[in-house]
Amino acid sequence: MLKDRTRFVVEIILVAAVFANLWRLTQTLKPVKPREADEMVVWENRLAPVRGALIEARYSERDLGYMPAGVLNGRPRTADEDIHWVQARYVMIPWNLLQDSLAARYVIADFTGSEFRPAVPAGFTKLYDSNDGLILIERTSPQ
Repeated sequence: MLKDRTRFVVEIILVAAVFANLWRLTQTLKPVKPREADEMVVWENRLAPVRGALIEARYSERDLGYMPAGVLNGRPRTADEDIHWVQARYVMIPWNLLQDSLAARYVIADFTGSEFRPAVPAGFTKLYDSNDGLILIERTSPQ
C-alpha cells in the first residue's frame, strides 16, 4: 500500500515536471521569430529562382554582376543597397557577386523598394523577373 502511494506521488511529480518544462520552453521561445521572418531566409527564398535559372543555363563561370536600381540610374549607392548586396552575395555563394557591375555574362538587377524600374540595359535581355524587384539579365552582345 505504501508502495502504491509512493508510486502515485512520483507519477504526479513527473507529470507536473513535464508540464512545467513545456511551459518554460514556450516562455523561452516566445521572443524567437519564425524562420520565414529572418532577412537571410527571405533573401534565400527570393534568390532561389535566380539560382535555378543560372543552374538551368549551366552557368559555371565564377562572376555575377549585381546592379541596384539607384546605381543603374546614376545615383550613389544607399545604405540599404549595400545591405542588400551583402545579403545577396552571401546567398549566391559559390558565385562571386561583383558590386555595381554589368561586366559579367549574367547580372542581378535589384529594384527592391524602388518605385522606378529602368529599362533593361542595352546589350542585355531579361532571363528572369521575380516581380518583387529582382531581375536576372543576360548579356547578349560581347563586351
